[in-house]
Amino acid sequence: MLKTENREKERTMLRRRSLTIDKPHVLILHEHHGRRYLLVQNEDDLYRLALEILDWRFGGEKDNGGYYMLEKPVEPPKNEILSDEEINKLPSEGLQEFAKQQRKTNEVNIVSYRREKEQYDAVHEALLKKDGRRAWKILQAMSNAGGEDDAIDLTPLETGYFFRQRAYTKN
Repeated sequence: MLKTENREKERTMLRRRSLTIDKPHVLILHEHHGRRYLLVQNEDDLYRLALEILDWRFGGEKDNGGYYMLEKPVEPPKNEILSDEEINKLPSEGLQEFAKQQRKTNEVNIVSYRREKEQYDAVHEALLKKDGRRAWKILQAMSNAGGEDDAIDLTPLETGYFFRQRAYTKN
């Protein structure tokens, strides 16, 4: 029971971003062709590794096998969007529906672009400033977003073993 409570407490601290590493952890990277396990002794290790991982995945200086690509997002073209009044003045219901759909598509494209640009800028700023804390937050956000090759787990390393004493008898 206590073990489960401690793990839940640790997960909660990670979600709140108030991270304290007071014992060794294993950083597990779930990647395209398998998992990598990295030892984290303290917060400095975590932030240094996070920066290395972000640089390996998106820095462009290392061969990452092409699995991680972060290209600068292209701003969607500025389409002339009709207002509700203008749409209602269109001569047919089909044209009105088409104009509404175009507006929705344009809005989705703009939101998607802003999100991708924000991520792109954050990655490059963290790498440029060598900000390991920010790199960790970016990796956590990508992991929480559920990307196929982005999942990361930080798990306490069990350093002590506890066995129940049992009396073994010959049968």
